[in-house]
Amino acid sequence: MKLTLSLLACALGATMARADVVLVQSVDGMAQAGQMTVTVGGNKVRTDVSPGIYMITDTATGDVTTIMDAQKSYMVIPAATTKAMMAQGMAQAGNLSTNPAPPAPTGKKDKINGYDAAEYTFSNGNLKVTYWLCANFPNGKVVSDALSKFEKGGLASMLKGLTPDLSTLPGVPVKTEVETNGQKITMSLISAKEQDVDPSQYTVPAGYSEVKMPTMPQQ
Repeated sequence: MKLTLSLLACALGATMARADVVLVQSVDGMAQAGQMTVTVGGNKVRTDVSPGIYMITDTATGDVTTIMDAQKSYMVIPAATTKAMMAQGMAQAGNLSTNPAPPAPTGKKDKINGYDAAEYTFSNGNLKVTYWLCANFPNGKVVSDALSKFEKGGLASMLKGLTPDLSTLPGVPVKTEVETNGQKITMSLISAKEQDVDPSQYTVPAGYSEVKMPTMPQQ
């Protein structure tokens, strides 16, 4: 009986470990507005940015695939191209340090989407970030790890040290405000839950045609 219960416990543990994390966020700023659903499973991250358009990031390789249901097509952006685009963006942020000070508490408290949260601020060059962290968010460690994987994708080595690792913050960021070069984007966490997701959700649907990515202009 003890052996049977042990095997059952192991089986349940394996099932829980395979559960994906589904995050729903609101996004406002930089020509974006509305809700975004992020599904994290293993080394794949699916980001539904609008109805019928979603991206699949392979965090192991850094490749990003954008799927467009209306056109039944998809476009693959290789990791090298993504890194070049991010390098341009970081250059515009100006004077980024590879060893910035960690986010610091301001002492302010608020209730964000029903969660008690404390304000933390972070800056690096022209990049300024305000985090509202919930220290007692349900299953917070799992959610923070999923958010960290979503934010960094397969480019963790490139971003390491430039921005905070969300999995190390003292709470789940239920609201994040990012400002750089006069532009601001606000993301709020509406819900986060673990559930089993069909693996097909992380693949290109059968019958879709590949569209080649336009050549990036030389700088």
